[in-house]
Amino acid sequence: MKSKGIYILATFVLVCTVLCIPGRNEMASYVWKKAEKPVVVLDPGHGGMDGGAQSSDGTSEKDINLSIAEQVKKQLEGEGVKVIMTRYKDEGLYDESQEGTIRSLKTQDMKERKRIIDDSKADLTVSIHLNSFTQDSSVKGAQVFYPSYGSEEAVEASKKAAEIIQSKFNNEINTDKKRTELGKGDVFLLKNITGPIVIVECGFLSNPEDAGNLKNKKFQIKISENLSDCICEYLSSR
Repeated sequence: MKSKGIYILATFVLVCTVLCIPGRNEMASYVWKKAEKPVVVLDPGHGGMDGGAQSSDGTSEKDINLSIAEQVKKQLEGEGVKVIMTRYKDEGLYDESQEGTIRSLKTQDMKERKRIIDDSKADLTVSIHLNSFTQDSSVKGAQVFYPSYGSEEAVEASKKAAEIIQSKFNNEINTDKKRTELGKGDVFLLKNITGPIVIVECGFLSNPEDAGNLKNKKFQIKISENLSDCICEYLSSR
Protein backbone atom coordinates (compact mmCIF):
# COMPACT_ATOMS: atom_id res chain seq x y z
CA MET A 1 0.00 0.00 0.00
CA LYS A 2 2.84 2.35 0.93
CA SER A 3 4.64 1.79 -2.39
CA LYS A 4 1.38 2.31 -4.27
CA GLY A 5 0.87 5.62 -2.48
CA ILE A 6 4.38 6.74 -3.38
CA TYR A 7 3.75 5.80 -7.04
CA ILE A 8 0.51 7.82 -7.12
CA LEU A 9 2.25 10.82 -5.51
CA ALA A 10 5.13 10.64 -8.01
CA THR A 11 2.68 10.47 -10.92
CA PHE A 12 0.78 13.48 -9.56
CA VAL A 13 3.99 15.53 -9.25
CA LEU A 14 5.01 14.59 -12.81
CA VAL A 15 1.63 15.61 -14.25
CA CYS A 16 1.73 18.92 -12.36
CA THR A 17 5.24 19.58 -13.64
CA VAL A 18 4.21 18.99 -17.26
CA LEU A 19 1.11 21.14 -16.94
CA CYS A 20 3.14 23.97 -15.43
CA ILE A 21 5.75 24.08 -18.19
CA PRO A 22 5.73 27.63 -19.67
CA GLY A 23 4.56 28.31 -23.20
CA ARG A 24 6.67 29.27 -26.20
CA ASN A 25 7.36 32.84 -25.14
CA GLU A 26 7.94 32.05 -21.46
CA MET A 27 10.70 29.45 -21.63
CA ALA A 28 14.17 29.74 -23.13
CA SER A 29 14.88 26.70 -25.30
CA TYR A 30 18.25 27.74 -26.78
CA VAL A 31 21.65 27.47 -25.11
CA TRP A 32 24.19 30.17 -25.96
CA LYS A 33 27.81 29.07 -26.29
CA LYS A 34 29.12 32.41 -25.00
CA ALA A 35 28.67 33.60 -21.42
CA GLU A 36 27.21 37.00 -22.31
CA LYS A 37 23.75 37.52 -23.80
CA PRO A 38 23.69 37.63 -27.60
CA VAL A 39 22.74 41.03 -29.03
CA VAL A 40 20.41 41.48 -32.00
CA VAL A 41 19.41 44.71 -33.73
CA LEU A 42 15.95 44.76 -35.29
CA ASP A 43 15.47 47.48 -37.89
CA PRO A 44 11.80 48.01 -38.84
CA GLY A 45 12.16 49.73 -42.20
CA HIS A 46 10.76 53.19 -42.96
CA GLY A 47 8.59 55.19 -40.54
CA GLY A 48 7.22 58.71 -40.13
CA MET A 49 6.70 60.46 -43.44
CA ASP A 50 8.28 57.50 -45.24
CA GLY A 51 5.58 54.86 -45.53
CA GLY A 52 7.63 52.52 -47.71
CA ALA A 53 5.81 50.23 -50.12
CA GLN A 54 2.03 50.43 -50.33
CA SER A 55 -0.69 47.92 -51.15
CA SER A 56 -3.55 48.67 -53.55
CA ASP A 57 -5.80 49.59 -50.62
CA GLY A 58 -3.27 52.04 -49.21
CA THR A 59 -1.78 49.89 -46.45
CA SER A 60 1.73 51.15 -45.65
CA GLU A 61 4.74 48.93 -45.25
CA LYS A 62 6.08 50.88 -42.26
CA ASP A 63 3.28 49.77 -39.90
CA ILE A 64 3.58 46.06 -40.73
CA ASN A 65 7.37 46.21 -40.41
CA LEU A 66 7.05 47.63 -36.90
CA SER A 67 4.37 45.14 -35.89
CA ILE A 68 6.50 42.16 -36.97
CA ALA A 69 9.61 43.61 -35.31
CA GLU A 70 7.78 44.13 -32.01
CA GLN A 71 6.70 40.49 -31.98
CA VAL A 72 10.19 39.24 -32.88
CA LYS A 73 11.61 41.39 -30.07
CA LYS A 74 9.25 39.84 -27.53
CA GLN A 75 10.07 36.32 -28.67
CA LEU A 76 13.84 36.88 -28.68
CA GLU A 77 13.80 38.44 -25.24
CA GLY A 78 11.95 35.36 -24.04
CA GLU A 79 14.99 33.37 -25.21
CA GLY A 80 17.41 35.58 -23.30
CA VAL A 81 18.53 37.72 -26.25
CA LYS A 82 19.25 41.43 -25.80
CA VAL A 83 17.31 43.31 -28.50
CA ILE A 84 17.95 46.82 -29.79
CA MET A 85 15.40 48.42 -32.13
CA THR A 86 16.26 51.25 -34.50
CA ARG A 87 12.76 52.63 -33.94
CA TYR A 88 10.04 51.81 -31.43
CA LYS A 89 7.20 53.82 -32.94
CA ASP A 90 5.99 55.40 -36.18
CA GLU A 91 8.80 57.88 -36.69
CA GLY A 92 11.62 58.63 -39.05
CA LEU A 93 15.16 58.78 -37.69
CA TYR A 94 15.82 62.38 -38.64
CA ASP A 95 15.62 65.78 -36.97
CA GLU A 96 12.04 66.94 -37.55
CA SER A 97 12.94 70.51 -36.54
CA GLN A 98 15.20 70.87 -39.56
CA GLU A 99 13.87 71.69 -42.98
CA GLY A 100 15.07 69.67 -45.90
CA THR A 101 14.08 67.75 -48.98
CA ILE A 102 12.54 64.31 -48.63
CA ARG A 103 15.74 62.92 -50.10
CA SER A 104 17.96 64.65 -47.53
CA LEU A 105 15.75 63.53 -44.63
CA LYS A 106 15.79 59.96 -45.97
CA THR A 107 19.58 60.09 -46.14
CA GLN A 108 19.70 61.35 -42.56
CA ASP A 109 17.37 58.52 -41.55
CA MET A 110 19.52 55.83 -43.15
CA LYS A 111 22.73 57.21 -41.64
CA GLU A 112 21.17 57.15 -38.17
CA ARG A 113 20.07 53.53 -38.65
CA LYS A 114 23.61 52.67 -39.74
CA ARG A 115 25.04 54.45 -36.67
CA ILE A 116 22.77 52.49 -34.30
CA ILE A 117 23.74 49.23 -35.99
CA ASP A 118 27.48 49.96 -35.95
CA ASP A 119 27.50 51.23 -32.34
CA SER A 120 25.58 48.19 -31.10
CA LYS A 121 28.31 45.71 -32.10
CA ALA A 122 25.42 43.26 -32.49
CA ASP A 123 25.83 39.57 -33.17
CA LEU A 124 23.24 39.98 -35.94
CA THR A 125 21.20 42.79 -37.45
CA VAL A 126 17.89 42.01 -39.13
CA SER A 127 16.28 44.77 -41.19
CA ILE A 128 12.59 44.02 -41.70
CA HIS A 129 10.88 45.17 -44.90
CA LEU A 130 8.10 44.39 -47.36
CA ASN A 131 8.72 44.23 -51.08
CA SER A 132 6.83 45.64 -54.06
CA PHE A 133 6.98 45.06 -57.81
CA THR A 134 4.12 46.95 -59.42
CA GLN A 135 5.21 45.96 -62.94
CA ASP A 136 4.05 42.40 -62.24
CA SER A 137 1.61 41.80 -59.38
CA SER A 138 2.06 38.02 -59.67
CA VAL A 139 5.53 38.24 -58.12
CA LYS A 140 5.31 37.05 -54.50
CA GLY A 141 7.12 35.47 -51.59
CA ALA A 142 9.52 36.33 -48.78
CA GLN A 143 13.18 36.79 -49.68
CA VAL A 144 16.38 37.46 -47.73
CA PHE A 145 19.32 39.62 -48.79
CA TYR A 146 22.85 39.80 -47.41
CA PRO A 147 25.92 41.94 -48.23
CA SER A 148 27.88 40.72 -51.23
CA TYR A 149 31.14 42.40 -50.22
CA GLY A 150 32.94 43.72 -47.15
CA SER A 151 34.73 41.97 -44.30
CA GLU A 152 34.99 38.31 -45.34
CA GLU A 153 34.00 37.13 -41.86
CA ALA A 154 30.95 39.42 -41.71
CA VAL A 155 29.84 38.53 -45.24
CA GLU A 156 30.10 34.78 -44.57
CA ALA A 157 28.20 35.13 -41.28
CA SER A 158 25.53 37.24 -43.00
CA LYS A 159 25.19 34.67 -45.78
CA LYS A 160 24.83 31.88 -43.21
CA ALA A 161 22.04 33.76 -41.42
CA ALA A 162 20.34 34.50 -44.75
CA GLU A 163 20.44 30.82 -45.76
CA ILE A 164 18.90 29.74 -42.45
CA ILE A 165 16.07 32.27 -42.73
CA GLN A 166 15.38 31.66 -46.43
CA SER A 167 15.26 27.90 -45.96
CA LYS A 168 12.77 28.20 -43.11
CA PHE A 169 10.64 30.72 -44.99
CA ASN A 170 10.57 28.49 -48.08
CA ASN A 171 9.26 25.64 -45.94
CA GLU A 172 6.81 27.62 -43.81
CA ILE A 173 5.86 30.82 -45.69
CA ASN A 174 6.64 30.45 -49.40
CA THR A 175 4.81 27.15 -49.71
CA ASP A 176 4.03 27.59 -53.41
CA LYS A 177 6.80 29.98 -54.46
CA LYS A 178 10.32 29.18 -53.29
CA ARG A 179 12.84 31.99 -53.39
CA THR A 180 16.63 32.16 -53.04
CA GLU A 181 18.68 34.35 -50.70
CA LEU A 182 20.73 36.91 -52.63
CA GLY A 183 23.87 38.94 -52.04
CA LYS A 184 23.54 42.66 -52.80
CA GLY A 185 26.10 45.43 -52.87
CA ASP A 186 23.98 48.44 -53.80
CA VAL A 187 21.92 48.80 -50.60
CA PHE A 188 23.04 51.46 -48.10
CA LEU A 189 22.70 49.28 -44.99
CA LEU A 190 24.69 46.48 -46.64
CA LYS A 191 27.69 48.69 -47.44
CA ASN A 192 30.76 49.03 -45.19
CA ILE A 193 29.36 46.47 -42.77
CA THR A 194 30.88 46.00 -39.32
CA GLY A 195 29.03 42.78 -38.45
CA PRO A 196 26.51 40.22 -39.74
CA ILE A 197 23.39 41.76 -41.27
CA VAL A 198 20.46 40.61 -43.41
CA ILE A 199 17.48 42.34 -44.95
CA VAL A 200 14.30 40.27 -44.75
CA GLU A 201 11.62 41.17 -47.28
CA CYS A 202 8.58 39.42 -45.77
CA GLY A 203 6.48 39.43 -48.94
CA PHE A 204 5.16 41.65 -51.75
CA LEU A 205 2.54 44.29 -50.99
CA SER A 206 2.04 44.53 -54.76
CA ASN A 207 0.79 40.93 -54.80
CA PRO A 208 -2.86 40.63 -53.65
CA GLU A 209 -2.34 37.31 -51.82
CA ASP A 210 0.83 38.42 -50.05
CA ALA A 211 -0.73 41.77 -49.16
CA GLY A 212 -3.80 40.10 -47.67
CA ASN A 213 -1.62 37.79 -45.60
CA LEU A 214 0.74 40.52 -44.43
CA LYS A 215 -2.14 42.63 -43.12
CA ASN A 216 -3.39 39.66 -41.08
CA LYS A 217 -2.19 39.64 -37.46
CA LYS A 218 -2.02 35.83 -37.31
CA PHE A 219 0.21 35.77 -40.39
CA GLN A 220 2.43 38.47 -38.89
CA ILE A 221 2.82 36.27 -35.80
CA LYS A 222 3.69 33.30 -38.03
CA ILE A 223 6.36 35.38 -39.77
CA SER A 224 7.75 36.65 -36.46
CA GLU A 225 7.88 33.17 -34.90
CA ASN A 226 9.72 31.73 -37.89
CA LEU A 227 12.10 34.68 -37.97
CA SER A 228 12.89 34.57 -34.24
CA ASP A 229 13.47 30.79 -34.48
CA CYS A 230 15.94 31.36 -37.32
CA ILE A 231 17.75 34.13 -35.47
CA CYS A 232 18.12 31.88 -32.42
CA GLU A 233 19.29 28.98 -34.60
CA TYR A 234 21.96 31.23 -36.11
CA LEU A 235 23.06 32.61 -32.73
CA SER A 236 23.30 29.17 -31.14
CA SER A 237 25.43 27.87 -34.02
CA ARG A 238 28.22 30.42 -33.64
